Amino acid sequence: MKFENSVVISQPIEQVFEFVTNPRNNASWQTDILELEMTSENNSGLGATYRCVNRFMGKRIESEGVITAYAPGRACCIRITTGAFSGECNMFFETFEGGTNFTTSADLDMRYFNLLKMIVKRKINQQIKEDMLKLKHILESRYPGPEGPALVSP
Repeated sequence: MKFENSVVISQPIEQVFEFVTNPRNNASWQTDILELEMTSENNSGLGATYRCVNRFMGKRIESEGVITAYAPGRACCIRITTGAFSGECNMFFETFEGGTNFTTSADLDMRYFNLLKMIVKRKINQQIKEDMLKLKHILESRYPGPEGPALVSP
């Protein structure tokens, strides 16, 4: 299943990228994350690995992944290697009218949810949209302005 969503955030690309790609911030804007831990020595960047526990449709879902592409201020791509979902998740950042256009896309194999594909796809799409609006609200309301400090440092 393929997903793609975008949101424009009225903050500089560097701040949006730093906040979104810092795993310690994920639970503050991604409503389904219960636990997230980096499993490699490097906590970010190409080759960094993680273990994540999500709540989805009342189920606890564990997964592991690796960062497969990392271009500061432009992109971060993740390959989910184990769990109920596998596939690619991508985050792209572009300067847009004094802020940042943040786009997420994913191509997921949802083999464990085969019978419920349409319901699952709608649920995931809705959740991604809500999470991106939550991210926009957090970044636009907590930063004092375009040069404000990051909420959590990498």
